Amino acid sequence: MGLKEHARRYFEEIAELYDETWIPKGAEGLSRILIQKAGIEEGCYVLDAAAGTGCQSVQIAYAVGKKGGVVGVDVSKSMLREAKRKIEKLRLEDRIELILADVENVPLGNDSVDAIICAFACHHFPHPLQTIREMSRVLKPNKRAVIVDACRPESLFKRLISDIYAKITDRSWKIRFYSEREFKEFFRKSGFRDVHSYCFYQTHDLKSPSIIIEGTK
Repeated sequence: MGLKEHARRYFEEIAELYDETWIPKGAEGLSRILIQKAGIEEGCYVLDAAAGTGCQSVQIAYAVGKKGGVVGVDVSKSMLREAKRKIEKLRLEDRIELILADVENVPLGNDSVDAIICAFACHHFPHPLQTIREMSRVLKPNKRAVIVDACRPESLFKRLISDIYAKITDRSWKIRFYSEREFKEFFRKSGFRDVHSYCFYQTHDLKSPSIIIEGTK
């Protein structure tokens, strides 16, 4: 089974309990940081790549206001079903559109969005470089994309722990995190400039550092 199909099946299974199991307390604070780094403001039209249950989409919707919009793309019907429930409960249907699609082939035109955020999903992508190139395609010139994910450490011992942890928790031996160097290379090969990275540890998960990567098209 390929990594893409594994991700689809995996998230179909865990969708109902995803928020309860995987979304830590204080996640809104990280969302606000990503929104700020992406330059998202009122009136923007934003792509939430691998939107999952819509937690990030909701925060973006509050930032763009009634004049803006969010399109959340994900490969899992069940995750998008949970996102739809959340969005309807918060009465944000007029700001958020959900699309069942592969982030390697986003059904949006060239230069069509003002910003892109992708949260904790890159390690599920079989071709991360292709995915980031697709982000560059749909992003308007001089606009920003921001990715946050677990980061593969440089230390051999820590890298081994990180790799085992990723494979066990996501139930696939094909999954691994990417290093800071690899993320920067993906961005630069995709035509992004002003690429910056920030590594940090989250208090609920000290096994691997997290990383924010941002770049301007």
